[in-house]
Amino acid sequence: MILGDLVKRNAKRYPHKTSLVFGAARFTFDESNRRINSMANALLDLGLQRQDRVAILLDNCHQYIELYYAIPEAGGIVVPLNIALSATELAYIINDAGAKILVFGERLAPLVDSLLPQLSAVKTTVIVGAPSKDACSYEQLVTRYPATAPQVAVNEQDTACLLYTSGTTGMPKGVMHTHRSIIENGLNFIIGYHVNHDDIGLVVSPLFWGSGLVVNIIPQCYTGGTLVIAENVTPEAILDVIQQEKVTSTFLTPPAIAVILEHPQLGKHDLTRLRHVSFAGMPMPVDTLKRAIETVGNVFFQCYGMTESPCIAMIYHEDQVIEGSPEKVNRLSSCGREDPNVELRVVDEDGRDVPPGQVGEIISRGEHLMKGYWRMPQATAEALRDGYMHTGDLATIDEDGYIYLVGRKKDLIVSGGQTVYALAIEEVLYQHPWVAEAAVIGVPDPKLGEAVKAVVVARQGNQVTAAEIIDFCRQRLPEYACPHSVVFREKLPRSASGKILKRMLQ
Repeated sequence: MILGDLVKRNAKRYPHKTSLVFGAARFTFDESNRRINSMANALLDLGLQRQDRVAILLDNCHQYIELYYAIPEAGGIVVPLNIALSATELAYIINDAGAKILVFGERLAPLVDSLLPQLSAVKTTVIVGAPSKDACSYEQLVTRYPATAPQVAVNEQDTACLLYTSGTTGMPKGVMHTHRSIIENGLNFIIGYHVNHDDIGLVVSPLFWGSGLVVNIIPQCYTGGTLVIAENVTPEAILDVIQQEKVTSTFLTPPAIAVILEHPQLGKHDLTRLRHVSFAGMPMPVDTLKRAIETVGNVFFQCYGMTESPCIAMIYHEDQVIEGSPEKVNRLSSCGREDPNVELRVVDEDGRDVPPGQVGEIISRGEHLMKGYWRMPQATAEALRDGYMHTGDLATIDEDGYIYLVGRKKDLIVSGGQTVYALAIEEVLYQHPWVAEAAVIGVPDPKLGEAVKAVVVARQGNQVTAAEIIDFCRQRLPEYACPHSVVFREKLPRSASGKILKRMLQ
């Protein structure tokens, strides 16, 4: 099965059902299928050849969803671009991908004008919005080309998407996902969270974030559910659209959930149809998750994955208990157990499974894995060994198979000969009533080798001091793990998926 088959199947089974909503724009499955076919035919006429790359620089919109299907249907590869990146970073990714066509939004036209002289492979541009003399109009192409499926040979092992990593610890890498791996990841999510034909999914996270493709877009399309794209992502707008469209599921980052919980209008919205809110990108502070369950209900589900293998583990609502035995309550800090079609292990440096409670690296295998890194055979060989994806994430596993993240290998701090896990310290920092955000890094120290430094964003209106933060940690952590220094910032640098960019802090 390829991605285009999902759209065609829905057009046949549910031609008049609403497939896609974006503001005032509403499309049935038949209309979506016809628009996708027209765009696929247009791309072929513009010169797209088998496995050519098409870069997308767009704000969230219904055309973005259409391109996720139209480009692979024409045999091409989707390259979604983070609109928050600088011109230099965008030029690097577009050139690295060798994109032949660039689709961009009207709002971003000035940025594209500055980029084009730096782009070596781009031959054609397509604009979404007001027509431009220098770019083809997206809507004119859809209108001009036939709505019949293009006759292109595409198979499930063809690369469908080239998703660039967020570069939290280095330069972004292009991650190749096939039609098969994308659908397999979507199936893991469908099985795990019981996504069904009657679900109405809300897209809040940026569509250039690849993981949203497999936890939001593919599950709804596979089951024939409806997908709603939020026009505005302020907390009140999100609450409004959940109520108005009777949304049953959505995906949010932990910071977004925390902000919504603080919104004064939260209790005035009808959220009774909402049955699952998945989150990923980083662990949710336990206190925040407890408050979320108490306020909205037990509808929150943590997913664990990465661009290279989006769906690895998940936790279900029955495992999230805020009262009960310590063992069960502790599962609030877990990212769950392996996904239905995934084999997950936690191993030591020699590749042996670690006993419960011991720290090791998470590895996984299955059809959900990436094909490899784009034009990086050495990096691919290092990550994919013996059929397993080596994540670089450190964790413990308990007797029942629940995974507890402790940090990234690259985030390990060795202070005075002691191994310190940044995530464990951050969890303590989030327990402080005046801490809104926190990150822990290691900084060079002549005596210790590395010293623990905390970077903190204080809650608005509170004047907490560094000494108070350090004393708070000393009451809850071993001395060697306590921050030696604390600095305050108005905000922490984050990637599009909400991950804190520690390389920028360092």
